[in-house]
Amino acid sequence: MRSVSAVAYSSSANLGPGYDTLGIAHNAYFNTVTVKESTENDLNDLVKLEVSGLPASPYENTAGLAATELLRDLQIKEKFVLSIKNGIPTGLGLGSSGASAAAAVEALDNILDLKLPMEQKVRYAMLGEAASSGTPHADNVAASLYGGMVLVKSLDPVRVSRIRIKEDLTFLTIVPEMFIKEKTKTSRELVPNMVSLKEHVQGVRYASALISGFITGDRDMVRDGMNDDIVEKAREQLYPFLPEVKKLMLEYNAVGACLSGAGPSILAVIDQYTDTDKIISATGKVISRYGYEFRTAISRVAGGANVKTGIAD
Repeated sequence: MRSVSAVAYSSSANLGPGYDTLGIAHNAYFNTVTVKESTENDLNDLVKLEVSGLPASPYENTAGLAATELLRDLQIKEKFVLSIKNGIPTGLGLGSSGASAAAAVEALDNILDLKLPMEQKVRYAMLGEAASSGTPHADNVAASLYGGMVLVKSLDPVRVSRIRIKEDLTFLTIVPEMFIKEKTKTSRELVPNMVSLKEHVQGVRYASALISGFITGDRDMVRDGMNDDIVEKAREQLYPFLPEVKKLMLEYNAVGACLSGAGPSILAVIDQYTDTDKIISATGKVISRYGYEFRTAISRVAGGANVKTGIAD
């Protein structure tokens, strides 16, 4: 019986000003989803999950829901068993749920020889994200599928562009061991429904500078652009250590710093001018003062989801 395993990397969404629009894949962590044909004739659902520590219902798991949406939409009657190996810490703003959805879609595309267009893969993986956040969003799944930095231009229809950036970027991620129930849903509810024209204009300035900086490698443009006065500001009530940690990162010469996705992880772009050891030491003391353990990861820009095939037992 043929099996396909797909790997998808961690990602950081928003990058400051790019809420639900910008994301970047990095090789700090990765998830693996293995798909094999089911021999269980009495299987009620199109997908069965073999998981540990994750929702076992295919409708409450991002990989399971993404796979189910794909099979239903394409009217595929075959049934599959999905095994998920989670290497990305869950619930910490590093795109774990999105990577699982992306890997599931990539594996199914391969095992069924569908050759789906990339934006169609993003659509199915995005629909899977609703299992964890309550609403589909594409920034993390697009980054994990395409690799590198992505711009989500539209959700209906799904339109995504991969931005050709300086791929020698290095990232430091501070990962507080802080778990909030239904964190993504809660953090999305904090986002204001209305903003002033002044806030909108400043957001456009930030996003324009950030993208330009990533493309050209201009350090100052990245630093100027990796900021947000709307979504990230609204989420500070969940993460009271965030302003102090970002301030320290910049004091020790990080290129830029932002909340990674819905948090609590904090992403810094670093280079040869950054005192990385001092950032880790100083920010760790801040996070510890708030009562949380933390881990760190240094990573580079990651490629997109990829597969390996084999014969299942």
